[in-house]
Amino acid sequence: MNVTLAGAGWVLPLAGGMLLLSTLLIMWRLLVGPSRPDRAVAVDALTMIGVAGVAVLAMMSEQAVLLDVAIVLAIVSFLGSVAFALLFQGTHSTDRPQVAGESDEGKREGGS
Repeated sequence: MNVTLAGAGWVLPLAGGMLLLSTLLIMWRLLVGPSRPDRAVAVDALTMIGVAGVAVLAMMSEQAVLLDVAIVLAIVSFLGSVAFALLFQGTHSTDRPQVAGESDEGKREGGS
């Protein structure tokens, strides 16, 4: 079965160029930061751009096997995102379990 994409001559190169521009912007966020969770989100976004890039490459080269590669990369990216979530668990002030009698208002007003 052969599927043709209307406007593939200009749509796929445009999509590839937009992915390249997105990669450059996200690489800037990865290098600059400012925090570790920002960098983790940038790595996750880069892998999703990689998935999209492999899908565009699969359409340009008409190689369906590359879609399997994109699916595997997406699964690995998901597992990486879960690992980052577990790594950063407890780093935010709202992640800490509250002790009986302690409230958020007391902490914001300078209480213990």
